[in-house]
Amino acid sequence: IQQVRVGAYILGQKLKGVERYPLVLMLEPLFRCNLACPGCGKIDYDDKILNKRFMTKECLEAVDECGAPVVSIPGGEPLLHREIGEIVQGIIDRKKFVYLCTNAILLEKKLDLFSPSPYLTFSVHMDGLREEHDASVCREGIFDIAVEAIKKAKARGFRVTTNSTLFLGTDPQRVRDLFDEMMDLGVDGLMISPGYA
Repeated sequence: IQQVRVGAYILGQKLKGVERYPLVLMLEPLFRCNLACPGCGKIDYDDKILNKRFMTKECLEAVDECGAPVVSIPGGEPLLHREIGEIVQGIIDRKKFVYLCTNAILLEKKLDLFSPSPYLTFSVHMDGLREEHDASVCREGIFDIAVEAIKKAKARGFRVTTNSTLFLGTDPQRVRDLFDEMMDLGVDGLMISPGYA
């Protein structure tokens, strides 16, 4: 359904003669996170910025103004936002595809805020197998929490993808093993980002 709707959106823009148009809105309702990963510059912001939250109305106004068919909600950690369920539902009600990016620490606890939908995908951050991932987030046990959350989300019918940031010196075989393990969990897709210096 996503390919059809996004394809129709692109075709519609071309037929209207629109040269430049948005495909994805990066909506960040907060920067606060429950991890302090050294690879993420957001932890360096002062508390004034880290404590700021965009409320549901502001988020949905941004979605409407942008008009993009896909909305990615990174963070910080979006599941920390008190209104995240309402924000996501409002975007789904507009027939936009939502990719909610999460480290999955709170995912199992917050699943009841959401309903499975072809418009909703949880994008779980997985930077390697257990040793690499836990080292990248500076906390032991996070890999196992994320794996359990993925299993629970999949069992309840949610779409789940993973997003992996690969840094210089990463062992390709370990990455391959990670992807095999994620596919064995039934994830719906794997995304890869380079970790720039």
